[in-house]
Amino acid sequence: MSKTIYDEKRQYQADIIKEFAKNGVVERSAKYYDKNLAMDKEILLEFLKSTQEKELNALGLKGDEIISKINDYIIKNGILECLKNGVMINNTNLELVYNKESSGFNADLAQKYEKNKITIIQEVNADNENKERVDLVVFVNGVAFACMELKSNYSGQDYKDAIKQYKEDRNPQNRLFDNRLGAIVFFALDLHECYMTTKLEKFKTKFLAFNKGKGSGSETGAGNDEIEGKISNVWYLWEEVLVKDNIIDLIKNFIFDDKGVMIFPRYHQMDLVHKVKSDILKNSEYKNYLIQHSAGSGKTKSIAWLAYMLASLYKNGSVRYESVIIVTDRIVIDRQLQNEINKIKHQEGFIKALSDENSSRDLKDAIKNSVKIIISTIQKFSYIKDELKNFDTKCAVIIDEAHSSTSGSNMEALIDTLSSEFSAKNKPKNISLFGFTATPKASTLEIFGQKDIDGFYAPFHLYSMKQAIEEGYILNVLDNYTTYNTLYNIVLKSSDKEVEQNQAKRKIREIIKNNTDIIKSRVAVIAEHFAGSALLGGKAKAMVVCEDIESVIRYYYAFCEYCVGRYDFKPLIAFSGKKEVDGVEHSESEINGISEASLPSEFNKDERRVLFVANKYQTGFDQNKLCIMYVIKALSGITAVQTLSRLNRICPEFPHKTTFVLDFVNKFDDIMKSFEPYYTQTMLKDGIDMADLLDIDAKIDGYNILMPLEEKIVADAIFNKDDNTQKMVRPYFTKTITQINNLDDKHKIEFKGLLTNYKKIFLHLKIIFGDTFSDKLNNRYIFIEILLKQLINVNTSKENIDIDIGVINVQVLKDQTHTKENIKPDPVMEMSAFGSMEIGSNKLEKLSEIIKKINDNLSLNMEKNSQIQAIINISEQLLNSTKLQSGAKNNSKNDFTKLYNDEIDNILTDNYNDTQFGALYGQLLKNKTYINEIFTPLIDNIYDILEKR
Repeated sequence: MSKTIYDEKRQYQADIIKEFAKNGVVERSAKYYDKNLAMDKEILLEFLKSTQEKELNALGLKGDEIISKINDYIIKNGILECLKNGVMINNTNLELVYNKESSGFNADLAQKYEKNKITIIQEVNADNENKERVDLVVFVNGVAFACMELKSNYSGQDYKDAIKQYKEDRNPQNRLFDNRLGAIVFFALDLHECYMTTKLEKFKTKFLAFNKGKGSGSETGAGNDEIEGKISNVWYLWEEVLVKDNIIDLIKNFIFDDKGVMIFPRYHQMDLVHKVKSDILKNSEYKNYLIQHSAGSGKTKSIAWLAYMLASLYKNGSVRYESVIIVTDRIVIDRQLQNEINKIKHQEGFIKALSDENSSRDLKDAIKNSVKIIISTIQKFSYIKDELKNFDTKCAVIIDEAHSSTSGSNMEALIDTLSSEFSAKNKPKNISLFGFTATPKASTLEIFGQKDIDGFYAPFHLYSMKQAIEEGYILNVLDNYTTYNTLYNIVLKSSDKEVEQNQAKRKIREIIKNNTDIIKSRVAVIAEHFAGSALLGGKAKAMVVCEDIESVIRYYYAFCEYCVGRYDFKPLIAFSGKKEVDGVEHSESEINGISEASLPSEFNKDERRVLFVANKYQTGFDQNKLCIMYVIKALSGITAVQTLSRLNRICPEFPHKTTFVLDFVNKFDDIMKSFEPYYTQTMLKDGIDMADLLDIDAKIDGYNILMPLEEKIVADAIFNKDDNTQKMVRPYFTKTITQINNLDDKHKIEFKGLLTNYKKIFLHLKIIFGDTFSDKLNNRYIFIEILLKQLINVNTSKENIDIDIGVINVQVLKDQTHTKENIKPDPVMEMSAFGSMEIGSNKLEKLSEIIKKINDNLSLNMEKNSQIQAIINISEQLLNSTKLQSGAKNNSKNDFTKLYNDEIDNILTDNYNDTQFGALYGQLLKNKTYINEIFTPLIDNIYDILEKR
């Protein structure tokens, strides 16, 4: 038998020892190891004498007696507690490890920290029979900290063999392997990958990936990169992880006990905290950070560890952040987040968690009193921004689900409350924002992202969906995806008559959505599929995702009716509030017969259950037995990813869990496209700037409804608010609403859209650049914000159309099944100014020529510029078409063209009676040549904007 070219014992192990030595780790002989204590007693006593000689002398005990007392205390309290907080002997506290001095003012502590000693021993015998020999053990001050089992791939073995060795040949009752009294962490590694655990329990032992990740950016995935000059791809273990500064940081600030299990950070969690800390210490300004961490990343723990680091961070001898504020957009504060933070370290008055029972005044008091860690919903800031506006306190703000929390007035209120004056670079002088999200929107990337060398906005730190799937922390919900077609015929049951086209389309769609035959046909497919899928030993759960609450109720009752006498699935329903359907009022608790708070635990029972939902439980619903989803709702973008990702939880009880999606509405390619931007790193090519706001501002001016002088009067009145303010400003809004109501339906919708976009862009720019607007723009924002709240009174005329149609020949047929198809990353987003389009001068010139031809040939008496505006109006309607938005995201440009041409016909038809341009639209409908000449040159612009929106 030929020898291996690289043996794990003689070569790999020896090389690792040499690498450890480069970082100050001293090798010790195995003869110094005490297997009954999992210690190198000589090193421990040496450390105690060099750092706490006075305390030792006061005790008056011999060396072995000291060790015996320390061991007694460890047995009573556990090794982690003793490493963190020391041991108590005869009312004298002895530290086993000294933490790093961070303020720069405690010279004695700094000296004692330097006395900490990391050592390593090869071939450690852990049992009395010397059969359980560990390749390498790393010690901190003589106390066993980490075990390493090595395998060389050249010997035909890998990390899986090391894991097998831990599971089969290591007795957890031996002191070194005792998860409470022995080593803290156990690594299994080969030349390429590394896995770890903190609890050995034979075959039930669960190992987690401890890899850096392979590739970067859009190429990231599981594993480790090949690095030239390194002996192994796992080089970071002895160069970054198991070195003095990091081991002590892990002990003091990361590792904690959770119901008898040592929680040790995964590599990306530790790396995030270290890189943020390094960047803050390196940069002088307060800046923003985007953390794109996938589901399955352990985000809650990452937030907790980051919060503690930021709360205790010193820079240049002073506290960097007086408070760390963790915000979420959930009305009920995330209990899991509170629990994790309290588990790591809890000091009285250090943490203030503001639940839904706490008021905004409690938040104000916590900020004013500089409570170190504050947890709050973002909504509370809107109530205190006027009282604490520009309150000059140094804050780190950690934002959970940043893609949904960082838009609108709540985020503006947070910035207004906490920020002092803005610096020259237009960033707050006193706030750092840390945004966590797995699915960053374009606006999130611009607010939090950092520009790379190519000018793209990119996340500061990444743990990708791809890596999480490949490492087994979440499932790929697209692995088993089946689409269904619903076929039917529509028949007119009354005499034909002329109706308004768009209203008729909406009415027909509503009739089809609620059609009993369609619902029954789909429910039959759902029930039979669920009955035939014996997953998780009969404990599997399913979810039916419906379009809206009315659909949820209709499908729920149809399902119950179908199952009578067939199946006992005990379906549940989830929706907020009350809903009237067919004259009967329904609520979730009334239908289920239990309280809303009880639903998650009821659904979790060991029964085959089906839950009917619309939007409720879209996020924050952690049900790992959920295996099947039935989709009866159009999904795209972030909504598709979040909705389907309800399925992605792994189930430790059933490690071979698989997922299935049956989709009655969407096409698989469309769903795939929704996942592509978020599969690896997400980046933004271009952001929004002031020119986009000025463009919308000019369009609003074109309506001649909002007047700068009136806006100024209202803004001044709001700024100097008193009891008479409402009476003073009301006439201006009454007048404005009257003018808007006098517009035709098309222009009402368009004008309200301009107001909404103005508000969105203004807030977006304010979050990025601060109060850098002119008085005119600022006054307009204040006016529009109040106006929009009153525009519920502005309605388009909706005639109640009576359409009597029937739906016959309903069939629900399987379309396509997709299995294990690879998601291809498409990481680059582009962001338009919420839908505006510029028509270039060359295209305008061509339009002028075409319009002249139309006038000459058709004898239309219209001004050229007016007709160009008419064409631009149609172009804006094309940009706002939901049909085209979906089509651009889900089709190639060639396939999009047919949708585009059909939509032009629809829009021209809808605008046929327009008093100003109706004649032009009518003539265009009769002359398709002119339509092609005018709109074909615009298709590229429209497609590009919609496809990347």
